[in-house]
Amino acid sequence: MRSTVAAVLLLWSAPSLAAETCITDPGGQFGKITLCVSSVLAPQAGNSYGPEHLIGRAENEGTAWCEGAPGPGIGESIIQKLDGSFTARSVSITNGYAKSDTAFHANGRIKRAELQTSRSYKTSVTLKDTREPQTIPFPKSKIAWVKLTIMDVYRGAHDDTCVSQFGIVLDEGEM
Repeated sequence: MRSTVAAVLLLWSAPSLAAETCITDPGGQFGKITLCVSSVLAPQAGNSYGPEHLIGRAENEGTAWCEGAPGPGIGESIIQKLDGSFTARSVSITNGYAKSDTAFHANGRIKRAELQTSRSYKTSVTLKDTREPQTIPFPKSKIAWVKLTIMDVYRGAHDDTCVSQFGIVLDEGEM
């Protein structure tokens, strides 16, 4: 019985990241959203690069999360946790530091990533090298979290990789 309970708890709890930095947004009609990242680039020239910049809101226009690990960020991750389980079938991502062409090409962007959900779904995805939002589909299911891990990057002039927006897209039946 104990092993069954432990297995169920592991299935529904989000994986933890080594030295993760998290923010919790009160969200909206579906409750709070927690975004955790495995590292954060130190503030530079008055700009910060934390997980709060991943939330797709007008006040985050022109901002980005940038990983702060040595090298281009291979193995760095983003996890979005929901306040409960909701039906979803995709995530939305705006790759790179999308505020301008200059910022976009100066920083790394995700080329290939591993996408994992709380329902044990795991796949490798390839992102386009564009500032436009992209949708990454996965099998429709009730999930509590999604994790994106950087596997390969489009290199920029700087040795960091950035993402301007990341979020779970809830199924229309949940809205």
